[in-house]
Amino acid sequence: MRAMNESEIDKAVSSLKWASIMTVREDGRPYAIEATPFMMDGQICFMINPNGTTKKNLDHADKVLLKFTATSKDLDHWLGVSCQGTGKFIRDSKTIGEGWALLGKVMGADYTKAAEKFMATPERSPMLAVSITEKTGRCSASAGQALPDILG
Repeated sequence: MRAMNESEIDKAVSSLKWASIMTVREDGRPYAIEATPFMMDGQICFMINPNGTTKKNLDHADKVLLKFTATSKDLDHWLGVSCQGTGKFIRDSKTIGEGWALLGKVMGADYTKAAEKFMATPERSPMLAVSITEKTGRCSASAGQALPDILG
């Protein structure tokens, strides 16, 4: 087991199609949801419920922890990446449309109808952008050994 370098962390974040988004409720209890990330302008972004618990949590505390994990089927190889930063919902129609297009590329899907809906009502935007301030990661590889090819 060893710490991952920045290049390995970035590869994991850009390759994995699932992440946990963790925030803190107003009463101090942790809260997490899972969603598919996409990269935009150096931020890790998601399309999530614009009126859900994560939004309510970010209204009082904008700190976010993102967790990315992967493992081989036999569990011999694994990695885990944590990214800490600040989150905010994007309210710009053009950026929302670009976000849906980027998510569509990640998922191999056409989100044109969803994009049109939210571009028309940007105040209800589901686009969460997280600006990362710290990244850490650990993997099953030994010192000097390459990251296992488990990123798909």
